[in-house]
Amino acid sequence: MGINKGQGSLEYLFMIAAVLVIVLMVFRALGGISISHPMILTVFPDTRTPVVYDGGNFKVEAWVEENSTDGTYKVLYRIWALKKPITRANVELVCFGSLKDVAGKGPITHPNPASGEHGSLEPVNYWANYWTPVYRKEFPCRIEVTVWTRLI
Repeated sequence: MGINKGQGSLEYLFMIAAVLVIVLMVFRALGGISISHPMILTVFPDTRTPVVYDGGNFKVEAWVEENSTDGTYKVLYRIWALKKPITRANVELVCFGSLKDVAGKGPITHPNPASGEHGSLEPVNYWANYWTPVYRKEFPCRIEVTVWTRLI
């Protein structure tokens, strides 16, 4: 009743194959996990050059433009995927004033299937949007952004 050497090596091969399958499953599961990156950018009516948050793999820019004739402002933002895909982003404008007349008030979510966005944002590309009209008395404004990137 001795152990056959060929049979023992076959069992080791099955164990190695099982371990490799488990390791691949763990990497695949970790690839679907996202990490959130919250940030706040503050803008004023005179903020003509972008206020920038550089997260290394992504970048968020916000700035203000004056509307042509009515003395109101447009608050704009861009979220750049630079090195890794961005899976999701939530953006909200929070101002000192009431914002009762501002179009698009409330959180903006990317990707937004209603506007034709689907899936993650692949590098190098960006999502952008704006709010208008924002009156001078409603400043300063904060743009609260949360960006999600993949763990792996």
